[in-house]
Amino acid sequence: MPPPSATGSPPSTNPAAPTTCSAPPVYPSSSSRSSNPTPQRAHPLLLAGFDRLLPIQRALFDAWGQWQQAALDQPAEQTHFLQASDTQAELAACALWCNNQLASNPHARLLVITQDAASRRGEIERAFLHHSSPSASPIFEFSLGIPLNHVALPHSAHLLLRWLSGPLAEHELDWLLSTGHAAASPQESSALQAHMRSLRRRSLQQPFWTLAGFTAQRSAAPLPPAWVARITDAQSRLADLARRPQTPLEWAEFVPQLLEAAAFTQSHPLSSAEHQAVNRWHQTLQTCGSLGFDGRRIPWQEFLSILARALDETLFAPESRDAPIQIAGPAESAGLTADAVWFLGANEDAWPPRGTTHPLLPIEVQRQAAMPHATPQVDWDLAHTITIRLISSAAQVHFSYAKQDEAAEARPSRLIALFAGPPQPMPPELIAPPVPAPVTIPFEDFSRIPYSAAAKVEGGASVLTAQSQCPFKAFAAARLAAQSYGPAQAGLTPSQRGQLLHAVLHAIWAGPPNGISTSNELHNLSDQERSSLVARQAQRVLREKISPSLRRRLPRRYLELEEQRLAALITDWLAYESTRLAFTVVETEADRTIHLAGLTFDLRLDRIDRLNDNSLLVIDYKSGNVTPASWDLPRPDDVQLPLYAGFALDPDEELAGLVFAKVRAGDLAFAGRVGNAKSTLFPGLQNTSSLVKNPLSAEQLIDWRNHIEQLAMDFLAGRADVDPRDYPGTCERCGLQTLCRIQENQIFLENEDSDEEAADERD
Repeated sequence: MPPPSATGSPPSTNPAAPTTCSAPPVYPSSSSRSSNPTPQRAHPLLLAGFDRLLPIQRALFDAWGQWQQAALDQPAEQTHFLQASDTQAELAACALWCNNQLASNPHARLLVITQDAASRRGEIERAFLHHSSPSASPIFEFSLGIPLNHVALPHSAHLLLRWLSGPLAEHELDWLLSTGHAAASPQESSALQAHMRSLRRRSLQQPFWTLAGFTAQRSAAPLPPAWVARITDAQSRLADLARRPQTPLEWAEFVPQLLEAAAFTQSHPLSSAEHQAVNRWHQTLQTCGSLGFDGRRIPWQEFLSILARALDETLFAPESRDAPIQIAGPAESAGLTADAVWFLGANEDAWPPRGTTHPLLPIEVQRQAAMPHATPQVDWDLAHTITIRLISSAAQVHFSYAKQDEAAEARPSRLIALFAGPPQPMPPELIAPPVPAPVTIPFEDFSRIPYSAAAKVEGGASVLTAQSQCPFKAFAAARLAAQSYGPAQAGLTPSQRGQLLHAVLHAIWAGPPNGISTSNELHNLSDQERSSLVARQAQRVLREKISPSLRRRLPRRYLELEEQRLAALITDWLAYESTRLAFTVVETEADRTIHLAGLTFDLRLDRIDRLNDNSLLVIDYKSGNVTPASWDLPRPDDVQLPLYAGFALDPDEELAGLVFAKVRAGDLAFAGRVGNAKSTLFPGLQNTSSLVKNPLSAEQLIDWRNHIEQLAMDFLAGRADVDPRDYPGTCERCGLQTLCRIQENQIFLENEDSDEEAADERD
């Protein structure tokens, strides 16, 4: 064996030369070096899996001595280029092909190549699980891991460490509590989640939660005392140590003690994959601790930042379980062989891959060094080499691309067409059925569980509105206490703003000594007096109605601006009402208890006015976009005001009408049904006004009353079928789809409709 050349040598082509497979040099021991000063000869290198050699790599190998690249096997016997309609169809075809290959040969080894495995990981998993036969062992696995911070257990540990010293976003806290890792038992985990649900039901959600704020909140579902004691003790221990900076090594040694004090991961036995994640977590901690060998000291928050970066940069993949399907990227597939290969995403924009040059290096330097994406030719050459290698790594190779990709039409890769020819349509056996296999089995359920008439119906008019929109929604909300939760907001929510608006208007129209009650009193106020009245009431309402916890987390300037906005809006609304004919406010926030078809409802009417003809006008304040069309039969989208009109008023009183008071900036108006709006509301109304064109009639009141009674009887009888008023609009506003599973049911309905349409066309 010749000694290594100082000047380098060309790759050896002597087939008789001894080779190693990417082996590192074997250095002689110190004793052999001292006894034999003659330079030792290095073994020649055999390079396998190198799709490209960078100049620095080539210089290293030349300095070593003789080297050569492993020869490729013979090209594949079958090479196909297939075209799918879209990315979903392409992925489904690949999964079906893998399933067919394993069905014919259970011992086959398949390789799936995709360039965006990280971003499409979940989508790929769902497709392979959906189109594969059930199996006790996994049939596919990814060769490339995911960031450790995306693994449940390490991510939970990091969130808990952050929570001990600072706030967590509400969605982060939700996720942490749902994993159960922050509890010592399943019972504790359930109690923590129940506490969060209870806070939301009381509208106490917050964008960010500190540990002290979370434990201080009282709810109907109290926190487990043992959990509070442990987590508080852990927080105290951290606060004591964090008073002065520590070395990274000291922080790394302290973190396991801190998690143990909080009983982290003690709620259930860990699986094999979780044990591997724990080991990787400890290795990452040790890596962060190794930064302290220079003796420097850092604060706790800086160590947390270092740990977060390490978790993002550390990849984790469970130990291989020898799955028959390996999913890898083009670069990670180097050195892998299989019985068959499927290459996804072979379109012109993706293969050869495109990218941007390094922003901090001159383009000339990048081109001289042949850095990736420095020139189109560099990318073409690399993709060309990888393609040749893939074609030589299996007896059967499929390339595919989606004709429609992200709402744009894609073209096939010219590079793939050079080897596999023009793309061909997808074979019928690889086309997934248009309607997926049913996840549920539909059946007619005629059973009903009547509602107990002895109890009040919580929710008031909203229960009957839900019964009209979808009977199951009313059943789930009123009888199962199910509800959807919106995300917490940094400022006031639309609901909170609406409550403040109602409170200020209620205070203004409450009558003397602090308010007014008639149109004459409103007319007698000057513009300045009117503005002053509104400003005083707005200031008082915001001071009394905003809870101390909410006030503490909202900036003072924000509340001042909200007070000014609210005052300006209501001042404009009073100016609008000053143009009305004479009226007197009879009641505001009027409480009523009604009995309907054996059910008891508690109602609250925003406002009742007595008009110039002694009739009553029912007013409901709204700050959103509303329309009286929501009252239209046969299935009203809102029955609140019709319910008030039919059952909450004195039957001896004459009803003039029902209106929404739309108190919105730039859109101040009454919208509803009034018997004679010109003579009782606004004298200057045009005939084209909806208040004039669509007057309230006695027939409407009778029809509303009969329909509402039927809704109450249906609810009392236990009618709870999934029957949305207007699919999908009704369902989009519901938030209870996970209970009724309307999407799965809709697949059957759409399939039946398409079959009926096809039959009609044949006829």
